[in-house]
Order: sequence, then structure tokens, then C-alpha cells
Amino acid sequence: MLIYSGLYEKPENKVCLIYNNMRLTYGQFTQHVDDLAHRLAMHIKKGDKVLLKLADPLSQLCYFLGIVKAGGTCVFIDPATSEEVCASLMSNHQLTLSIDGSFQLSAASAPFLPEIHPEDLFLGALSSGSTGTPKLIWRDHQSWTRAFPSQSMVFQLSSADTLYVVSSLVYTANLNACLHILFEGGTVMFASTHMPRTWVREIESCGISAIFMVPANYKILLKHIKVPLPKLHSLVTCGAKMDLLTLKSLLSFFPSAKIFEYYGASELGHVSYCTANDLLERPDSVGQAFPHVIISIEDDIIWIESPYIAPAYRPKASVEDLGRLDEKGYLYLLGRKNGIINTGGIKVIPEQVEAVLLQCPGIAQAVVGGIEDLIRGQKVCAWIVKNQPALTSGDVLDFCHKKMRPHYCPQKIIFLDEIPLNSNGKIDRINVKNQNSYIS
Repeated sequence: MLIYSGLYEKPENKVCLIYNNMRLTYGQFTQHVDDLAHRLAMHIKKGDKVLLKLADPLSQLCYFLGIVKAGGTCVFIDPATSEEVCASLMSNHQLTLSIDGSFQLSAASAPFLPEIHPEDLFLGALSSGSTGTPKLIWRDHQSWTRAFPSQSMVFQLSSADTLYVVSSLVYTANLNACLHILFEGGTVMFASTHMPRTWVREIESCGISAIFMVPANYKILLKHIKVPLPKLHSLVTCGAKMDLLTLKSLLSFFPSAKIFEYYGASELGHVSYCTANDLLERPDSVGQAFPHVIISIEDDIIWIESPYIAPAYRPKASVEDLGRLDEKGYLYLLGRKNGIINTGGIKVIPEQVEAVLLQCPGIAQAVVGGIEDLIRGQKVCAWIVKNQPALTSGDVLDFCHKKMRPHYCPQKIIFLDEIPLNSNGKIDRINVKNQNSYIS
């Protein structure tokens, strides 16, 4: 099955997308996507890879499906990303077209669209790369559509639901959640602003029955809810572990809702899931295997076999997360071999940020790691030794914003006289995190 084929089977007059004051029915939406696809086919041919750099989620979704129907493979990127990073991405991954707010769509339309197959690629998911040449995971239609029926069953979602989604479709889990609800024939409402008070008002007044957010956004939402909201029945989260305080607050303010947390990766798709009861009984676990997934542990490393794995990683794959399984099949994450930082669901490889920092004039040494943060789970911290005394944190951040995507730039900078080493002469990363000189 293709990611968009089910859209054409839904009631034409049913509202499928809501954003600000705009409402699109399935009939209007599919007609708009078809028009975009025929016009985009004047710019791309089947197999072309396209960078999509738009801000609002409705435009993102329409252009995304238009690109895919025209035979292209879409790569989402944050509009705040610098031109230097975008150019590097285009060059290193042979992307043929960039679509942003200034893109001039052809007035002419191609008479025919290419034939698309379930094994064709449709998405290049940015994963973990934090420098100018981030890693791309290429996904085919079938690796996503095969998971949709299981998502409906596990998360208890159906065509009757209106799902509320916060933030951009650049985050692949948001895109997956939207496509899944449209597959079911439900409705997706995108938050109209980044203001949590707006989220509460829209959830209360717009018939929302389900929410998808990362834990950091649930924490922000909870600070602005004044009374329980009993009409919601499903809350889904991923990207980071939910702490018990947040879970208990959600249970209090959403008394009728089932709460689900899942663990996955761009390379692997859905891996495991847990319910609220699972989280209360086993707060350190990421749950049991998602339907049709086989989890194994080899030399402490988690390995996955499933129909949801990206094509280049089949039939068995690992992202080198360390873990264990208990006697009832619950999975526990014990960290990642490379010490990856998880900041609000965005995964950052420290060594790649360090490589960028060492290109900055005035920096002699740099160590990057994650430090605890109540909202994000972790924040990116850089410990820096200067070789130019006048260097400031502002200078460092200006350099980073030119070289890296926004979420990967250090959120805290600490200047040190020297980087502590262990007895083997290697960087003592544990001791580094205890260093707090010249905090900026």
C-alpha cells in the first residue's frame, strides 16, 4: 500500500485537516495534492530527491504528498536551517530541487504521473547527524503503511478521532502520526501557535479526542491546564522517556484517556510500546515489542527484526542502543554506545558537534555532552577551552548557528582552563560534567 492511496477512499465531505481558520475536506485535500503533483512533475522526475523547507504544517503536508505522487522522495528540513547546511545537504545527498517560501511552482501541469510502487522510496528522514552533512534514512512506502494497522490497535485510534499535533512535520514522528490518522480516515488538527495557552483552548473547543506530543511538550501543556479534560481518550508520546510526575499529572487532567509511549528510530520504525500501567509498574522500561517486531539482545546491544525497518537496514538492524529484556519481555534501554544526547526527542551525536566547535576560531578544545533538563530531558552542553581570551559564548553560538541545524547547537556553554583527563590520558567525560567554571 502507498502512504496516500487510502486518502482517495475516504468520504469527500469529511474534514481531514484543520490549521488556523482553514479546514480541508478529504475531497479538497486530495484535489489540491493532485494539482500540486501534476505541476511538480514539471520540475522533477521519478526518483528525484527534493528538499522541503516550508514553515506551516499544512503547506508541508500538501507539498510533501505532491512531491511523492510526482515520483519524488522528500527530505524535510527546518526553515531556520542556514543556507550553508542546506547547500551541503543538497550536494552530499544528490538532492535535485529545493522548495522553500520563494519557490515558483510551474503554471503548467504534466499530463501524466509516474506509477508508484510500495517498494519505492518516499522519504529521507534526517537522523542524528548534527553537522552540515547529516545522515539520511531512506524510507519506502511499505515500511510505514505496514505499521498503520498496528498503530490503530495499540494506540486505540480510528476514523472517529481528531488528533491534535504540535510543531512541525520536520519531526518524523509528527509526520507519521498525521499520515496514520489520515490512513484511518480521521481528522488532524495542527496547533495554530507555539503558545501552550492556545493549545489548551484549541483542545477544549475543537472536539479533540487524541493528542500526539513529545514528553517535553506534554510538560509545557500541563502547566497551563486548569481543569480536567475528560473528552480525550488517547495520548501518545515518543522521543524520550516520560517521567512519573508528568504521567501522573496527565492521568489526573485527562481522566478518560489511555496513555501510550513508544520507542523507535528512523532506521527501525516502531520497536516497543508501553501503557500508563506499564510505566507505573516499570518506569524504566520502554515496554514490550510492537506487533510483528522481534527484539533480541546480542552482546548487550538491541537488535530488531520487523516489517517496519528501512530498506537499507533489512532484515535485521540495530542503532547500537544498549539494553536488556526482562523475563516478561519488557525492554530496558541502558544508554547508547556513543553517548547520544536526547534533547526533547531530537537525537544529537556529541562527537559531531565537537567537530564543528573545533572549526570555530578561538576554540582549542571542546567536549560536548548531555546534561539534565526538566523540560527537554537533556540539553546540549559544550565545555570549551579557549586559545583566544576574547572569545565569548555569543561568538560560539553565532558560529554554530551557521554550521548546524538549530536544535543541535549548544544550549549551554561552559569555559574551562583545561579539559580533565583520566588515567589513560583520555577525556574524562564523567568528570567534565562536574566542571562549572565560567558558565555562559
